[in-house]
Formats: sequence, C-alpha cells, structure tokens
Amino acid sequence: MFEKPQIAPPSEVDRELFDRMKTIPPYNFDSYGEGLCRRRIRLIKETENMTIGELEDDFHHFRVELTHDMAKVLAVSGSILRAPWSTCSEANSPLQSIVGSPLSPDSTSIGNYAVPTSNCTHLFDLTGLVISHSVQEIPIRQYDLMVTDPVDDEQELCLWRDGELFLNWTIREGVIISPEDWEGVSLIGKFIAWSKDNLDPHTAEAAIALRRMTHISTGHGINLDKLDSGVEHTDGPIGRCYTYSNEVLIRAKRMKGTVRDFRKEEHASLMLSDMKARGKGEL
Repeated sequence: MFEKPQIAPPSEVDRELFDRMKTIPPYNFDSYGEGLCRRRIRLIKETENMTIGELEDDFHHFRVELTHDMAKVLAVSGSILRAPWSTCSEANSPLQSIVGSPLSPDSTSIGNYAVPTSNCTHLFDLTGLVISHSVQEIPIRQYDLMVTDPVDDEQELCLWRDGELFLNWTIREGVIISPEDWEGVSLIGKFIAWSKDNLDPHTAEAAIALRRMTHISTGHGINLDKLDSGVEHTDGPIGRCYTYSNEVLIRAKRMKGTVRDFRKEEHASLMLSDMKARGKGEL
C-alpha cells in the first residue's frame, strides 16, 4: 500500500521545459488499489489584462491563456500538452464560443456561455478557473489535489490551496462520511448547485475542483491503453465531452503510454514546474 501524503507535494517553478515521457514514470494499471491520483492547477495574473492557467495530472496537461478588458473575455487559447486521445488536441475550437462573455468570480459561470459537453471537460474547467482568477486580488493561486484508490469502498480526498490543507474528505460510494461538518453530502448529482447554495464562493470553487478528482481517478481502474480507437470504448462517457461526442469519437485514437505516475514526491514536485518556461502567449 502506498503511504498517503500528509502535506502538499513540493512545488518547483523555474525548471526548463522537459519531457514527461522520459522524466516521469508511466502509470502501472496493475497497481490500482495501492496508490493515488494527483492533480495540480496553477492560475497566474500575468498582467492587468491577461491570465494564464495550467492543469496537470496523471492523464492530462492543459494550458489556457486568456485576455480581457476587465469586463469580458477578449480572446482565449487552449493548449493541449498531454492528453489520452488524439482528438483532445482539437478542443480549443469549441472553447472560442466564450469570447465576449463577461468575467465572473464564479468559475462555473462559463457554462452559461458555452455547452460543457461540446468541450473538453478539463480544459473547460480550467478556463472557468482562469476567468474567475482574472477578477481576484491575489496574483497567483495554486491547488494541489489528491484522491486515494478505493480501499474497502472508501477513498480520501485532499485539496491544498497555496500549500495549506484546505479540504480533506473521506468518501464512501460518492458520499462524504467525514469530517463531521461535511457528513452526508453527496458528490453525485447536483453537487455544484449544492456548493453554490451552501458554501462561500472560495470554498465552493475548491470543493467543485476536488469533486472532479473522483471522476478522474477512475481512469486508473481501467487500462484504456489496450484500445486503439475511441469507438472501442463502448461503455465510456458517450456524449459527455468533446472527444466522446459521437461525431468525434469515431476518429479518436488512443495516445498510448501518456498516463504518468506522480505518486512519489520527487515526481509530484515536477508538475507544472516548467510552466514559466512556456512563456507568455501572443493573444
């Protein structure tokens, strides 16, 4: 059994660009049930009118650059740096429908101006966070998220905000069983609406991001690298995102070997460590 970390993983920020395929070990799908899944999200206000965000986890690495006039989105660019399907690289196109939409401190407001299921789920979520961060006072925000593999039907989820533990849940079958003040809250169904109705905006943003980890981590439990094409994944989330739309899935090819294992701190510290080296785009 892999020992669950008690603190946020170290965070490097000044590394030169590097190849994840060479530096980070591949995920061993036979080890499911013995480890955990990580994600790191970093949001940066580069200038008064430009915000950049990156997201990296075992399966994905995405970047969003957004410019605005303090009131609305002027331009957005989504870059897919690592993804499990070939068609994920096309997801910047549907994202363009948010251009002209108003800025909002609510990261989920993006859903009012674009169809979530027509977009890459994770690029869409990241863009919502970038929009929200554009109106915050702090220049940089970082979320480190972790979910353990199920053991006796229970999982532990942690979210560190800027290095400090902010949320720590134990769940069973999609329902929080601890801590006491969260007990009985279901992560299934209308959790986003519940969060916005019952939590302050900053806690709601973090809770919604952490809940997404329950979906991501299930990818450890099935080795989709055994497939060659999207149409072979007959029990996948059909119609739930860009790649899994019927017209796209028929040409999706599996990007085999791209799933990485960030369990160890020495590897977790490298998540987004070369973000600065990618520089500032020219939107």
